[in-house]
Order: sequence, then structure tokens, then C-alpha cells
Amino acid sequence: MLPITMFRLTGHQMNAPARSDNKATRKGLTHLGAGRIAEAERLFRSVLKSDPHDAGANHGLGLVSLRRGQPRNALALLTAALQANPGEAQHWFSFAEALLLTGSATDARTILDKALSRGLGGPAADALRLRIGHADAQQQAVEHQKSGRLAQAREIFERILAEDPDHVDSLHMAGVLAIQEGRPAIAVGLITRAIAMCNGVAAFHGNLGSALAAAGRRDEAIAAFEQAIRLNAGDLDARNNLATVLMDHGQADAALAQHRENLRLQPDSANAHNNLGNFYKKTGEIALATACYEQAIALDPAFALAHSNLGTLLRDTGEIAGAIACYRRSVAVDPAFAEAHYNLGSALQREGQLDEAQFHLKRATELKPGLQDAWINLGNLHKGQGHLDAAIECYGKVVELGPHAAKANNNIGAIYLELHRVDEAIRHFSEAVRLDPLLVEACNNLGNAVTEKGDLERAQRLYRQALDIKPDYADAMSNLAGNLKSQGRNLEAIKYYRAAIALVPDLILAHNNLIMILGYTDVPHERVVEQARIFDREIAAPLLRRRPLSNTPDPDRRLRIGYVSGDFRLHAVNYFFEPLLLRHDHGAVELFAYATTIQEDQITARLKPHFDHWRNIRHLGDDAAADLIESDGIDILVDMSGHMALNRLLVFARKPAPIQATWLGFTTTTGVSAIDYRITDPYTDPVGMTEHFNTETLWRLPSTFCVYQPRTDLPAPIDHPPSDDNGYVTFGCFNNFSKVSDRTLARWGEILMNVPTARLLLEIVGIDGPTFRDATLARLERLGLPLDRVLLEPRKLANQYVLYDRIDIALDPFPFNGGTTSLDALWMGVPVIALAGGYFTGRMGVSILSNIGLPELIAQDEIDYVARATRLASDAAALRAVRHGLRQRMANSPMMDFARFARDIEAAYRGMWQKWCAEQAATET
Repeated sequence: MLPITMFRLTGHQMNAPARSDNKATRKGLTHLGAGRIAEAERLFRSVLKSDPHDAGANHGLGLVSLRRGQPRNALALLTAALQANPGEAQHWFSFAEALLLTGSATDARTILDKALSRGLGGPAADALRLRIGHADAQQQAVEHQKSGRLAQAREIFERILAEDPDHVDSLHMAGVLAIQEGRPAIAVGLITRAIAMCNGVAAFHGNLGSALAAAGRRDEAIAAFEQAIRLNAGDLDARNNLATVLMDHGQADAALAQHRENLRLQPDSANAHNNLGNFYKKTGEIALATACYEQAIALDPAFALAHSNLGTLLRDTGEIAGAIACYRRSVAVDPAFAEAHYNLGSALQREGQLDEAQFHLKRATELKPGLQDAWINLGNLHKGQGHLDAAIECYGKVVELGPHAAKANNNIGAIYLELHRVDEAIRHFSEAVRLDPLLVEACNNLGNAVTEKGDLERAQRLYRQALDIKPDYADAMSNLAGNLKSQGRNLEAIKYYRAAIALVPDLILAHNNLIMILGYTDVPHERVVEQARIFDREIAAPLLRRRPLSNTPDPDRRLRIGYVSGDFRLHAVNYFFEPLLLRHDHGAVELFAYATTIQEDQITARLKPHFDHWRNIRHLGDDAAADLIESDGIDILVDMSGHMALNRLLVFARKPAPIQATWLGFTTTTGVSAIDYRITDPYTDPVGMTEHFNTETLWRLPSTFCVYQPRTDLPAPIDHPPSDDNGYVTFGCFNNFSKVSDRTLARWGEILMNVPTARLLLEIVGIDGPTFRDATLARLERLGLPLDRVLLEPRKLANQYVLYDRIDIALDPFPFNGGTTSLDALWMGVPVIALAGGYFTGRMGVSILSNIGLPELIAQDEIDYVARATRLASDAAALRAVRHGLRQRMANSPMMDFARFARDIEAAYRGMWQKWCAEQAATET
């Protein structure tokens, strides 16, 4: 937005000229009434040259000064007119008008009262009294406007104009306000009306130029600025704005000529040098811009704006320390300069000096409550510190102020989405998109929020809408890939992930998801490993800190174990982690939690007391989090997320602990060379089979890599197979649909062909969307599944365990098996047919079924998979036998021997530690 001249007339309205007996004066008044100000002035001056006391000419010339926005010049002329003819009512009214325009409302009221005491009333007096009455309100509105309280200012201007539609100053200032609010078309209309009543005010034309420029009407803007300059050759604001418009439209030479003309007219003007500096900054001529700012400061060392502009120049060229020094000088010479406090606070925030940053950002909002960028950055600072209520309050201020309400709603929505308050997030993101349909961040975030509600089709439209607006928006591209993955369109998703990474090579989320989704496809697993190695080589490995740690290498001492996870809350991970946490031997291990999310719930409250120390690192950068872990003296740091959501692999990349391991949350190699071990078992990673698929050393627990503690509120399994009631067998799969490969579907089609009456029930997120449903049915038909025997159910929380009562046999997908889903099925009494793959993600079913003693459900190849499923479905007695007592079989298995598992994993930690201690001793010798 171009600089605006906050010129204030305080209610100017042209009074009718008084009558005159002088012919030249009467002609001058005619010219004045027609807006021919120069001709009127010439005639009035000619009359006064011969008769300096002519009341009509003095009054007329005073009105000329008022028309030109020079009320102080008018006072002497109108005083002479009043003294020459005190019986003329208009002379009193014009004199009162001039006083009002100079801000002397009390004096204006006194003069009007004197006129009325002489019986000089009428409609003009009534109108003047109304304008005088508006003076205080007008002043209050302008103060609101200067302080950025735009909504309050607008309310007052609207009230004044409702009572007096021709209140010229309110028209003008309401137009200026509309420019500030980003409504240039409205501003043009309001200021044009003001000019129609008061054509000779340079500031009116200058601000009209700003409104026209904001509306994209360049040629008209140039004409308005030129008119402002004709009316007031010394109007530097108009000259600077003219140069800016010329520059913005590619006329750099003309813009530079205008700036040089400003300097010719006022060579010692610090402001002119500052404006030329702004020009050179835009053209990228940094040295010249710096020289101009420095010259402005030399001419006026207390010129706070020039100090601030020099600071911004340094900031933009990466000289943050120099920028901060300039901003400090700016606020020192002008402690009330809100924008300088904002700039200083923002620079300090960028440097991590958060306490001082908060002080200056808060000071900026106190000085100028309408400085929306300051509220946004203060909100961001509070959010970064985890003070979410304070952050929402700051963003709420921006919503109240108006122009940046879309961005503020987006930021509020982001907080609610992270807190998993999805409905509130959707409401704020939707409002952001309504206010600014081109705000790509809001489109993208709204897509994320509706994804949480399972509305994949709407989410896809929103991601594509964001990409239509900004085709190189990598975040939306990555999220669109995730959306396609959820629909089982994995190959398309991979293309979008790769495109996002090409645009933003360090887009961590896209790297994470690309590694994950490759494992869902039929590509050789070596390619998954290679992608993980690429992540390490390009992102993680360069972050390694090569400095000694202070851990005491005593092989028998109590170990400090740190668990890093975003899932210490209502999440499936805690089916596996909580039984371990509750049975850790605190005499052997001291436990530290490093939570990577702000979301906490009843599960969090349940877990916290079982840790010796609780740290939330969600709002710490990777370096700060690594520093904290190192200062805690962690001996073994355990990653529980891998490349899944809310991971902090880049903290691990810095190696803040001497031993680092990955376990549970991610089921293949991380690729991160700073992670030493991956905790596994003999079934998922048989010795000699999978070592080459891992960058970590495999540490195998004796029986199972995890245990399973189901929810306590689950119903008992039904006491017979559903096929006993239905007369046919129902197969089912409730896994994430992205795991269901074409190979898997083709084999399921063969199973259905082998069992002609069988049904297949699939639970799929978002399948109630008609486009997704039709595409899925077409895919199933193409792969040979009989659609009349396939049942598609949308995933709903209320159905999570109810649907198991409808299926006889669960089919595990491949090449990426189910984990939690398989265990849930078994606990609900449903046998699972699994295919043994060649690496961890394809062998989870092997581990689960081996540990509960059902190896007969494990197929060795795809033909065997079809055969075992067909055989079990065709043997009602065998099906009843395997289902009978399945829950008790699980309860008696290593999968639910929690105490044993705790001792096994603690033994693993001790073994890792003793190995490290031995290595340290060997190094010392």
C-alpha cells in the first residue's frame, strides 16, 4: 500500500459566498461557485488591490484558501470580511468554519453563538452547528485510525455521514480508511465525492491517487498525483507515491527522475533521501540504497523511519545483527514508533531471543493496536512457546481488525487442528477461505482438516484449488499425494511426493511419506532403503554433531532412557507402549518422555506419572531439543515414530545421546546413520535375511518386537462364525486402504472365485464419497473381483470393533502387512491369513501369528495365501475351531506377557550400553 497523507479538514463544507455590490467580486464569486478557483482568486486580488477592506473580496479570497485546504491562511481574510460587514451572516459562518478547520471547535462554537445572538440564524447555521458537534467524534475517529483501530474509526465515520452525507472530511478520511482496509474501489468513490466539494486540497488528490493505484488504475493514479503536486509543489508524499507507481509499472527511469526532482527541490530533506533509498532497494542497488538511508540519517539523526528502513535493508540481505542495531536506534530516537518495535521484535524472534522479542512485539501492539503484522508475529511467538490461548487471543485481535482476518483465521484453525479440535479448525479455515479465496495456506489446511473427518473428495478438491492458485505450492502437492495414497492410488501419489521434493528439497514431510508409501508398492524393497538413504544423505547426515558427550561409561549403572514420540495420547501406539511403560524397572532405568505434540488427553494423564521426567519438545527447534536431551544426560534415546507423523528424526540426526535406537512406530529402516539400532524380533527379521535392508544394526528381542494391550471396553467376540447365520463366509480387511495393493486385490479375487458364495467386506476411509467409491469399484472390477459380492463400508469410529462381528476371516494385505489391525481382529475372535514376506513390513503377520501359536495361518507365497484362505473358508469345523478361544490364546501368548517383555527390552538396553562402554574402554586404551 502506498503512503497515505493523513490530512484532516475536520468537517469542511463550503459555505455559500456572501453577497457583494462589487461587479468584479460578484464575477469572482461566480467563478468560485463553478470551481474555477484560479480565476476567482485573480479577481478577488484585483479588487483588494484597489480596496483592501472590501468585505466580499476578503470573504471570497478566504473561501479560496478554504477550498485549497489552507484554513489558517483563510482566518485573516475572513476576519477582515467580518470586521468590514458584521451584519452579513455568511461572514460569521465562514469565520467559524475556518476555526473549526484549524481544530478550534470551541472557538467556532463561540463565533456561531455570537452570530445567533444577533439573529443571524437559518439552515446554514444549523448545518454548521451539526458539523461543530461532529468535531469531537471526528477527532476520536482519526485517533482510532492512526492507532490502527480501523473498525472503531469506520463506525464513527459511518455515523457522521449518516447524519451529514456531505461531511467532506469524513468522506475523505473514510476513503483513507478504506485504503487501509484493502477496499480501494470504495476509497475511490468516497474521496472523489470529497474532491467534488473541495477540489483544491492537494492531500485529497494524493490520497485519491493512492486509492486508484491500489485498485490497479495506474494512469488515473498518476494523474491524481500530478494534480496533487500542481496544487502543492512541496507535497513530497505525492511525489514519492508518483515515483512508486511509475516504478511498480516498469517506468524506473521516470520514477528515478521524480525522486531526483524531489531532491532538487529539497536537497536537505532527509525524507527525500529516504525515499530515494526505498527506490534503490526495490531496484536491488543495495549500496546506493544504503548510502541514501545513511545520508538521510546524517541529515536528521533522529529520523526513526530511515533507521528502520536501513535495518530492513540489512535484514533482507542477511545481516541480522546489523538490522537489530538499526531497529534499536530507531526505537531509541522514537520510542513511540510502533513499526520499528515490530521490526525489532520480529528480528529478535528470528534470532531466538524470545523474551525481548515478545516485549517489542507487545509494545508495538500497545502503541498501534491496529498493527496486524505485530499481532500475528506475537501470536506466532506465543504458539511457538506453547502458549496457545495467548496465541489465539492475538490472532483474534487480527480477526477483529479486519484486513488480515483471513490469515488470522487460518492461524487459529492451525492451532485447533493440532489440538485435534477438528470442527473448530474447519470453521476457522472455512472463514479464512471465504474472506480470501486465494489464500492457498487456508485451502491447504482446510483440506487437512476435512481429511480428518474422512471427506477425501472435498480434501482433494481443496488441495487442487490451492495448486490452481499456486502451482508450485509444495505443501499442497505433498498433501494431495497423501490424499491419493488414502484412496489406494499409490503410484500417482509417489509422483506428487517427488514433485514436491523437487520444488522444496528439504520438505521433510514429503520425504517421510515417500519412504513410507514406497513400502506399500511392489517396487523392490531395495528402492525403499535407497530412498531412506537419500533422506539421510541430503537431510539428516549433515546435521551430525561431532562432539564428545559426557555420559559416564559405567556398564552397570542405572540407565537414562529417553522415549521420543508424538503419540503419548489417544493413539494405537499406546496399545503397545503403555504395558511396557507400566512395567519398567525404575531401579534399572530412569525414564524421560520427549513429547512432540501439544495434544494431551486422558491417555497422556495416565502415562505421565510413570515417567521420571516429562519434556514437551513440540515447540523446540531441532537444535534446542537436541541440547535439552544432551543436558538431560540421556544414555539411550529411542525413536518411536520413524518417518511417521510428528517424528523428530532430525533431532536424532544431531546425535544428542551416545546410543540411539528406533522401535515400534515405524516398521522399516529410518535410513538415519546417527541411529544405531532397530529393535526387532526373530520372526520379522530372521538372522541373515533382512540385515541388508537396514542402515541400523538389528537388535532382536527373544520372541516379539512388541506386546499388545487391547482396550478394556471392547465387547467379547461372538461365540460362532457369522457364516453360521449367513450361510456364506465373509472375508474382511479393515487396514488402511493404501496398503491394499493391486497384487493383493487380484489374489482376493481368486479367493472369491474359489469360494463362490463368499463375500468380501472392506472398511475404507472416505468410501462414501461417490467419486472415490466409483473409482474403487472400477479398480476392483478390473482386478477380477465380483462386485456383487464386495461390500464397501466407510470407516466410522462407532464401527471400529462392531464390524468384526460380520466377518469370518480377515485377509492381511501385502507387501505391507497390518499390525494393530491384525491384532484387533485376532482379539475380536477373527483369524487372519497372512503372507510371509522378505522384510519386516511384510513379516509382521508372521511375528504375530507365530507368537500366538497359529503358524498354519501363515502362507509362504501368494498361491499358498489363496489356498489357505480358500481351505479355511471351505472347512466350517476348522473355522469354528480356530476361532474358538482365540482371545484366550492371545492372552496366554508372549504378545500379552507384559512383564516378560519389559525385562527383554531392558536387557536389550543393557546390552547396547555394555557394548558402548566396552567400545569406550577400548578407545581409551
